[in-house]
Formats: sequence, structure tokens, C-alpha cells
Amino acid sequence: MLYRGIRLARVQEMFPDHERHPALTATERDFLIAAFEARDTERKAAARSVRRARSLTMTLAVVLVLVLALSTGLVAVQQGRDSKRRSTEEVARRVAGVANTLRTTDPRTAQLLGVAAWQVARLPETRRALLGSLVQSEQDTFVDPAPGGDTARYQVASGRRLLSVEGRVWRTWDVARHRRIASGRLPEDGIVQGASADGRLLAVSGRKGVRLWDTAAGKWRADRVPTSSFVTFSGRAYIVSDTDDYRVQVRSATDGRRLLDVQAESEALVAPGPDGRRVAVCPLGGAPRVRDLATGRTVPGAWQRDGDVCDGERSMLVLGDGHRFAAVTDNDVRVWDVRSGNELADLQDPGVRYASFSRDGRFLATTDAEELRVWRVGTAAPVFRYPLHNEHVYGRPAWDPGHPLLRYLEGGTVHTVDLTTAVTPAWQDVPVDAAQLAPDGRTLATARRVGDRYRVELRDTRDGRLLRTLPSPPAPTSSNPAQPVIAEDTFPLLAFDPSGRTLVYGVSAPAGRVSSQRLTVWDVAKGRRRTTVDLAARPSAGAVSTLAVGRDARTLYISRTTGDGEPSNEMWDVSGHRRTRVFGSSLGSHLAVRPDGRLLVGDTRFAEVPTGQATERGLVQGDQIGAVTFASDGSLLAAGDKAGRVALWDGNLREQAGTLWNVFPGPAVRTSGALLDDGAEAVSTLAVSPDGSTLAVGGDQGSLQLWDIATQQPLGGLLTTPGEAIDSVAFSADSGTLYATSAHVPLQRYILDPPRAVASVCERTGGEDLSWEQWRTYLADMPYRRICGRRRA
Repeated sequence: MLYRGIRLARVQEMFPDHERHPALTATERDFLIAAFEARDTERKAAARSVRRARSLTMTLAVVLVLVLALSTGLVAVQQGRDSKRRSTEEVARRVAGVANTLRTTDPRTAQLLGVAAWQVARLPETRRALLGSLVQSEQDTFVDPAPGGDTARYQVASGRRLLSVEGRVWRTWDVARHRRIASGRLPEDGIVQGASADGRLLAVSGRKGVRLWDTAAGKWRADRVPTSSFVTFSGRAYIVSDTDDYRVQVRSATDGRRLLDVQAESEALVAPGPDGRRVAVCPLGGAPRVRDLATGRTVPGAWQRDGDVCDGERSMLVLGDGHRFAAVTDNDVRVWDVRSGNELADLQDPGVRYASFSRDGRFLATTDAEELRVWRVGTAAPVFRYPLHNEHVYGRPAWDPGHPLLRYLEGGTVHTVDLTTAVTPAWQDVPVDAAQLAPDGRTLATARRVGDRYRVELRDTRDGRLLRTLPSPPAPTSSNPAQPVIAEDTFPLLAFDPSGRTLVYGVSAPAGRVSSQRLTVWDVAKGRRRTTVDLAARPSAGAVSTLAVGRDARTLYISRTTGDGEPSNEMWDVSGHRRTRVFGSSLGSHLAVRPDGRLLVGDTRFAEVPTGQATERGLVQGDQIGAVTFASDGSLLAAGDKAGRVALWDGNLREQAGTLWNVFPGPAVRTSGALLDDGAEAVSTLAVSPDGSTLAVGGDQGSLQLWDIATQQPLGGLLTTPGEAIDSVAFSADSGTLYATSAHVPLQRYILDPPRAVASVCERTGGEDLSWEQWRTYLADMPYRRICGRRRA
């Protein structure tokens, strides 16, 4: 009622004289009051809408400001993260580059930096640095703290120690632990001419002659010899060469007694053995002689018939443990067995400056101006080669008796080189005739001729365990009864299907035509023979030289040797035991089947399957094919040539993806500083890792290299191998292990998985981390972290 009264008062204000207008009834007044009330309600509602709109606008503005601020903050955070990531990656790349440059000057730090670079950022460059640390041959260097100048240095105790003489002060250092063991002073000034093998005796030339100083007892040993004499040590003896009377004496380092006394005019070279029981002498113009010092008798041997050994300018004699004797000439190194007197090897190794036998006499290390080489006595090629990087080697390389390590002295630095793989005890004196790895890396198949048959075995690559001995493959039957197949003239055939679940094997007789050529198709998983296929269904056919297996082993692809020497290619249906196609144009002697079975690639042509239509394609740059393979998914083809290069193609052979250059070392055999021939090492086998990131390239002279496919850059240096042709390579299913085969070492393993690679490098470096000083030098922008577990002080 109060509200209505207010409205009535407003009507009266608007119509003060309404009392004089009878037409304005009470109803009309009520209507007017209601209209006013409605208008006020609308105005209030409009006002509220305006206020709400303003409030919403302000809220939206605030939200927009907050959103913009948040977006700006997120962008700033992301930019900060990107900047930090780029900075971290740049540090990792820089450290990886430093690791590669320190391989020969500070190998231990280089290995740790390779690990650190990978742990800082996982990039292709840091992966190369990590694997470079893993395959690095040089393990450590020890630098004599004494200044260079006139300091005399000698490797003693089989290279485990360095004896350094500066003035009258001598010091002995443990080269593995980098610490000093002993030190002392010489009683008088003089020039140190040599040190005994154990480092105890020093030959000191003074004003009154040459004497031996016993560093352990602190006194002179043996008699003084004239100042005109020169004393050198060899094993348990020392040699006194007198330039006045041209005599050479061999004396015992134990008591100084004379073991041999000869005229230097007639005996140009004298070399006592390390055990002190024999001595080798080289008369001028004559053949070498070996004398037994206990009996005084001359030991007979084939060396007595080599009259030219002692005439060269670089002639040198080496008597080693294990009853081995070597004579170094200007052009070669001849090795004999002292017990039997037989010649064991004639190594084509000209320019040798120093040589030394391993303790068991099975290996000989040689150095020239360019390389350190290790030879397995009885083989024609070195099993290990290491470039010297313009280093001047002083003295013979020293073999560590407890570990497969070789040390050499260069100036004031002792270099330690790992030979574990090169001198592997897995070497078999009797080689296998063929070895083939399954594409999945799980199984190794080998064939070895025993009598007139071949023994075929399957082994687990993880541990080398024998899985099964397969039935011996039947030998081919000659089409000419007057010329039967001779076992010595045959060779085995081994080939897996792309999955590795089926092996096809047999025997080939390349000397002539055969009327029977049977291959066995073996189910590896089920351990049974699926079938046997006779590839000589016609009255006679050329011998099978190459075998490739299609998908699920349903199809066989072969190369035959024809009468004119050119290969011919055929396709066979396994289940139907029949030939389904003869390719009109020769594909070549190297065959690879794409995993889907629809493309067959040869040397210079490829053919679609099953149509067999061949297309010409030059896979490599102008040289013959050495090996060809597909990736497991068929997306990539790799073709290696005889010049050591590898071409990469897409899986359909439409576009070439790149060419990997030859990183294999040059020929090892030289004469007068020039190569005997220009024959480069050829690619002998290839494999692509299952993850498609890595390519393994094996050579016919024992080189093995890993490549990063994406960047087309080598992953570290060459892997160390036993030094003979690599026949087959394959990766494990996780791409973390590489397997390789060769004739004398059928199964070789190489770790590629980064976590295991890190563990292996840390184990080789003794579990020590980079020191604080090294971290500040190389990774100053990164907080210190332990990469191996134990920090160096």
C-alpha cells in the first residue's frame, strides 16, 4: 500500500489538475500507475544489464590480460628451455669433438669425455664419440714428468715401468697407475747407455770406463770396461761392443761372466735371448747362426741357408720367448722355430726399425716410421695396425705378460695399446670353410670339411653354444664319370632366409658341370629338414656359385658358372622342386632379396619378382660389387664395391641416398716407401641394424667399420678384429650387439648398446671419473656429475 501511495503521488505531481477532469477515472489512474511501474522496472532492468555488461567486460579484460600474461610466461619458459637445451647440446657436441681430438694424446681422458658427451645429450655426434671411446685402441699414455732435454728413458719390467734418468737422478714410474715407485742418485757423473730388462742395472759411462750400477743395492756391479765400449742390455744378458779392438762380448747380467766373445769384424750383429740360454749372431756376408750358451754348440736350422739376411743396412736379429727367432732385413722379416729349425713365416714388412715377440712367441710386433703392426706368426697379413701419427718410436715394443697390451716409448711418453680382440684366444688353427650369420643375429652356421664331407653346425651367437650338428650335405655328382668331383675342389654353400628361421645349405663343385646339385632346406626353429632340392634337374648344369633365399624359404635364387665364365641366374620353387625362371640378362654373382620377396638385386641389374623383368642399374661408382644387402624392412639397400665404398639406395632402387667413402687403411705392404700395389680393401659383407640407424661394413682384409646412416658419418674408428677377411656380419634384435665372422674366429661380438658401452668404457678406465679440474676445463658450463662412479682427485 505504501508503494502504491507513492505511485499515486507521482500521478498527482504529473496531473495536478486531474480533479477538474472527470474523464480521468480511477481505473485510468491505476493504469497510469501500472505503466509508470513497468517503465521503472524496465529502466532498472536496463541499468542492471548495463552494469552486468560492464562487469563482464571488465572480467573478460582481466581474463584476457591473465591469458596474455600466462601465454607470455609459457613462451618465455619454453624459450628458456629451448635455449638451455640448445646450450646443452652445443656443450655436448663440443665435448664430443674434443674427445675425438684427444684419442692419441690423452686417450684416457678422451674415453671419459666420450661417455660424458653422451650423458649430457644423446645426439648423433655424441653417439659417435661414445662408440669412438669404446673401440679406441690406445688405452692410456704416461708422460714422464721430467723435462725432455738430455733425459734418458727406458721401458723396463715388460713395459709396465718407465725408468727415467735425468743427470745423476734416476726414477722408476708405474705407467699404469701414473705414480713414482722408486728413485735414487748415481754415485758419479756419467752417461747412461742402457738399462737391464728389470730396470735394476744401469750401464754408466764415465771418465774411467763403463760400469754397471745396481739401483736396488746401491753399488757397482761387475767389472769396469774401457771407455771405448758401448753396453746394451738384452734379456738376462748385456752386450759389450769395444770399438778399439772390434770385439763383442756377451755377459751375464747376474754375475758379469762372459758368455760369448767374438770379433766384431766378422760378427756384425749379436742378439742374446731373453732367457739367457741362446744367442744369435750375424756374420758379415754370411747366414745367421744360433748358439747354445750352455754347451757352446751351434743350433742347426733353416736360417743357416739364408745368406742374404746379414747384408742389409737394416738387418736386425730378435730372439724371443717361445723358441722363436726372427731376422729383419731391408724388405722382410723372416721367422723360424729354434727347436725344429723350420721357417715359420716370411713377412713382407719392409722398413722395420724395431721388433719384439710376445711371450708365447705366437705374435711379432714391428714398428716402422708410420705404423705399429702386430703379426700372428704364420699368417701373411698383420692382425693389427695402428698409425703412429708422426711419432718417433724409441726401442722395441713391450708386451705386457699379464694382459693383451702392447706399450711403446715415444719421446717421454709411454703409449698403451689394447690388443684383446687382435690376439684373441678364440683363434682356431684350422679354419672353417664357410661361416654365415642369420639376418636376425641369433644363429651362426659354419661348415668345415672333414675328409670328403662337410660338417655343418648351428650355434647360438649369444654364448657360442652348439645348437645342432646338421646332416652332412651330399656332394655334387659330376656329369662326366671320367672326371669325378674331388672334395678338395669343392666349397660349401650357406644361406639363411630373411627371417633367419630357415637355412639352405649344400656343396658346390665349381670345376665342372654336374648332374646332381642337391641343397638341404633346414627349419632352424623346429630342428628338422623341410625338404631337399636338386638344382641340376637337367642332364648337366653349371655349378652353383651363389645362393640367396626368398621370403619364408619358398623361393631360391642362384648364380651358376657358365662355360664362358659369366654367371647365369635362376629362380626355383622350393615346394614344387622346379625351376620357375631363367633370367634373360645376368644379374651377377652377388644376390640380395628384398625381405618382402618382390625384388632381386644383383651386381648391375635388379629384377622384379615373380615377373623376372630385369632393369639395368649401376649401384656403385664404377667398380665391381663386393657385397649387397637390404634393411630388414626393405626400405634401404646398401651396396659395397671393391674400392671400399658403399652406396645407399631407397628400397625400390629409384633414388640414391648417398655414398659412404672408404675409411679402410691403405695396403700394409710397402717397399722403399712406395706401395707394392694400389689395391684398396674391398667391401666383403654388409648389414643394417634392425632399428635402421647403423650400417656395419666388413672388408676382405679384416677391417670393420660402423656408420650412422642418418648422418652418413663413421661411428668411431675401425673395430679391432683378428685381422682376416670378414665373411659375415649381423646385428642382434635390439641393435645393441654386432656379430662378425671370419675363417679362424667364426664368432666375434661387439657391444653397441649405449648403457653397456658406457659400462665397458668405465671398466677399461678403472672406474675413475673426470677430475674436478678436467670437468672445469671441458665442461665448465655444466654442473659436475659422476659418469662412472668414482671421482678422480
